[in-house]
Amino acid sequence: MKASMQGRVECVRSLMMAGAALNARDFGRHLTAREWALFTGRYETAWLITRLMERPLPHQYSDAYSLEWPLLASLVAKAQEPRGCLKRLSDSVRNVFNIANVTNPEDNGVIDHMVSITTAMRNPVIAIACHTVCPDSPPSVGKRRYAVPEIIRQQRAKELRSIDPDRVDTHLKLFQNSRVTLVAKNSGDRRASLQAQSLAPRHRSSSLGIVAYNEALELRRTSLLPMHMALRRSSVRPGFRIPKVRVSKAPAPTYEPEKVRKKSSSKDGGGHFLQIPKWRYKELKEERRKAEEAERRRLEAVTKKHLTAGKRK
Repeated sequence: MKASMQGRVECVRSLMMAGAALNARDFGRHLTAREWALFTGRYETAWLITRLMERPLPHQYSDAYSLEWPLLASLVAKAQEPRGCLKRLSDSVRNVFNIANVTNPEDNGVIDHMVSITTAMRNPVIAIACHTVCPDSPPSVGKRRYAVPEIIRQQRAKELRSIDPDRVDTHLKLFQNSRVTLVAKNSGDRRASLQAQSLAPRHRSSSLGIVAYNEALELRRTSLLPMHMALRRSSVRPGFRIPKVRVSKAPAPTYEPEKVRKKSSSKDGGGHFLQIPKWRYKELKEERRKAEEAERRRLEAVTKKHLTAGKRK
């Protein structure tokens, strides 16, 4: 609506081809984008909106587009009809007195068909160096245009679905083998539910068998997770715990740590601290001030010398 009121034709065309709502109305005057364009006097924008709504789909960008002119057969049949004497006489007079009537190109006319052919994907006149990723879904008014990665992802999913229809069922069977832990809402029951839920195996009484069975369950539960997620430990996903061992040598009994005195300035050797930046304009100002001070002292010395010489005379 804002682009229509401002008369921005290219912006309106881009928004309409990107899937903008054409029938949306504002909360004030309850006008659509086309009505706002007419209300503000943007007749070119209103004509563009009407034109795009009349022809919302460019058929030449699809694979099913035919290069043959639809009106060609009827025009050829009409030209091959037998003409009478009066018709031939009128055609001869019209050819002698040729009056050039400049008219606008007609819809679905020869000029329109020529433009459609030159912009089609299967263009016999111009060689196209690239191809579209979705020839079966050309852009249209009010249709959201997906990005290239989204289109490729959808095509890949469609290809996998056509190659192996049981692929989804296979993934469901794999995920059914994993364990799901239900976490309670209460804080007391939640801590208990997050503990490792492992049942003792039947017909096993030794502690070594219980430990082996628990490790097998742990491996089974984390087998479907990636390695970086399985090794990461949290309250919800315990995973594997890798201990961290740090070895350090004990100091001597008489060891006393050296007290490091903080160095406040660069004069004390604190060159590793950040210094106040020196701006170029300040350096130039300081140099100019020093030059003016030196010139003033020189003039004072010369004036004093002349005064001393005059007193002596």
